[in-house]
Amino acid sequence: MGTLSAALWGTGKAESGPPAPWNGGEVRNKIFQLFLSPKTGFRNTRLVHTASGLRLAYGDYSYSFGRPEFQESSIALGTDGSVTVSSRGSAIDSQLEVRHEFHLPAEHPWIEEQITLTNHGASPLDLSGARCGFVLPIPLSEGRATGEWNEFKVIAIPYRREPNGSRRQYADFSLGQLLTQPYSSELWTEETTVMPAYASEGWAWSDGKRGFLLTKYSQEGMEWSLLDRSPGRDGQARLRWGGCGIYRGNPEHGAWLRAGESHRFGLTRLTAYAGGMLEGFYLFRKEMAVRGHGLPADYNPPVHWNELYDNKLWWLPDDEQDNPEMRKKYYTLADMKQEAAKAKGIGCEALYMDPGWDTSFGSKIWDAARLGPYPSLTTMLREEYGLGSSLHTPLSGWCDPTSYPQEMYRMDRFRQRLQWNPQLGFTSSPLCGAASQYLEETARRLKVLAEGGAAFFMFDGTMYHAECWDPNHGHRVPARREEHAHGMCRLARMVHAEYPHVLIEMHDPIVGGSHVRYAPTYYGHGHAAEGERFSKALGFDEVWAFELMWQPMQDLCAGRAIALYYYNLAYELPLYIHIDLRTDNENALVFWWFASTCRHLGIGGTPKDPAVNKAHFEAMAAYRRLEPFFKRGRFYGIDEITHVHVHPSEASAVINAFNLGKHPTEREVQFVPREYGLGKGRSLRVFGASSRRTQDAYVFTFNIPPLGHQMAEVHVA
Repeated sequence: MGTLSAALWGTGKAESGPPAPWNGGEVRNKIFQLFLSPKTGFRNTRLVHTASGLRLAYGDYSYSFGRPEFQESSIALGTDGSVTVSSRGSAIDSQLEVRHEFHLPAEHPWIEEQITLTNHGASPLDLSGARCGFVLPIPLSEGRATGEWNEFKVIAIPYRREPNGSRRQYADFSLGQLLTQPYSSELWTEETTVMPAYASEGWAWSDGKRGFLLTKYSQEGMEWSLLDRSPGRDGQARLRWGGCGIYRGNPEHGAWLRAGESHRFGLTRLTAYAGGMLEGFYLFRKEMAVRGHGLPADYNPPVHWNELYDNKLWWLPDDEQDNPEMRKKYYTLADMKQEAAKAKGIGCEALYMDPGWDTSFGSKIWDAARLGPYPSLTTMLREEYGLGSSLHTPLSGWCDPTSYPQEMYRMDRFRQRLQWNPQLGFTSSPLCGAASQYLEETARRLKVLAEGGAAFFMFDGTMYHAECWDPNHGHRVPARREEHAHGMCRLARMVHAEYPHVLIEMHDPIVGGSHVRYAPTYYGHGHAAEGERFSKALGFDEVWAFELMWQPMQDLCAGRAIALYYYNLAYELPLYIHIDLRTDNENALVFWWFASTCRHLGIGGTPKDPAVNKAHFEAMAAYRRLEPFFKRGRFYGIDEITHVHVHPSEASAVINAFNLGKHPTEREVQFVPREYGLGKGRSLRVFGASSRRTQDAYVFTFNIPPLGHQMAEVHVA
């Protein structure tokens, strides 16, 4: 029963008495009633939401590998009234051990379950199609749910809008869709793939008035909360939820169990709440923050000036930016001083140096012959420009690998060492990101830079390319996605173990920089499990904002950047982005959108239009004055284009209102101070927009130009 304790909300699970044998029956807390029959392999399982009487599950619990025969079942009661039920049994001719646990806390509005599978046989078990879950029959009429389920929808959290979606793409589904249609998503791949199961980190399951937050959480393997169908003999549609399942081959170590091997699948939690979609997102945000994936109290990232956009080196064709002669021509100390002057002039806090500063692309070795010693540069930036130093540090998946010994390259399944073909480019790097030799050497190089004064590393180039079969790399053989992802995240902890102050941004540890988000957002963030090396050090600090850096105006108008709004409703784990200001307009629309949705902001590029340039200087002055709201404030959504940022310590807020249309708009926005922690019935001083008071609310009127922005400041009088 101890497997559940690490994921419980709060300070931990209450002390429990010794487990006692249990033959089944009803267990409950204040919110849920659960009926289980372990003697029958959990046939006729029922789960009821007590307050509403809604049956969330009734029928035989679904096991795709066959119904287990539970040899033992126990119950443990906590001193606070919590209940934990644990059943252990076998399936597949006793080769597979199934341990199934349920926990109902006394003081929290949820129920949790967790499943552990163990292969006791002499040969491997292929569980690539494994799926377990509660079953809920839902009557349909003409493809629609009937009765009380007709008004319910499930909404994906955090990617209701996918980063590569359009203005019309929303991951909102009726129960009829879940039961009759396949799932089409571009979140994991660059093309639409059709799957039988609906997958998300979390789901808000609500009729707008009452809801249930359904989440899956695991740091031991990439998992998602799955919704799919369980076939019924009577032909009636049955929704299957919770439990565990393999999705797109993940979690890898659960999909293929070697002889004697176990895999503990992630924790499923179902939480009842009042409200609709927005309340579900906020509840998810709270849950993830309690699990350690929130906003550090001392978070204060430097605003970056990125020299890349004005630097001719990057825009050379092919891979000429790695040409030593081109680097000598376009990436000099004089060039960096010029960019530092731009950074200081507009009000940035650090110079971010993108590809070009190292001896070869991705070597992470400072080119002192061309730029002088790195400590001298960081001292110069600090003393002459008042700037910190931030660096682009791409990893194994995107680099010139020749700065590393070939023993760190991957081996194929025939134990042949891969070789690099430069004509295929940097994304064909054969480096093994899970190799202990690669991680140790890369950590050493990064720590030299941290000692020299680096304040920030971008972990770009995190892409997984292929498996590695080298038995001397210190990883599981073969090393696939899981080992690679854990290697990327371990590297951050290796640096933080000695230099905890250095901010580290992590691209997706499977696909790197793209509009795709493969791994769960929280995956690898925070502390590693007890017993692992560097478990006392924290992992990465920030998440990359989905490569929305190249054409940010286009991304915003097309709807892709709307994903950032939903991300902020669901997470306080900071996003980082740098944007090309040359794509912006005289309203600084791009600047303000990304300032409003990315806690760590980077900018760069000098617009040719003086009016646009002037708008950015004014915007930066306002941003720096108000930066606590954007860096550390609490984010709320009135709607997709109206954002509220509440000050982290003062009774004040700013409201960002956007117009993504081609015509001017006048919009009235109702603002209820108590909904944002600003008290009830208190008077406000409002700047930047006209307002009127109506009982406990204020109505703000925004007049916003085409493709424009307007900001109001709100202070409790």
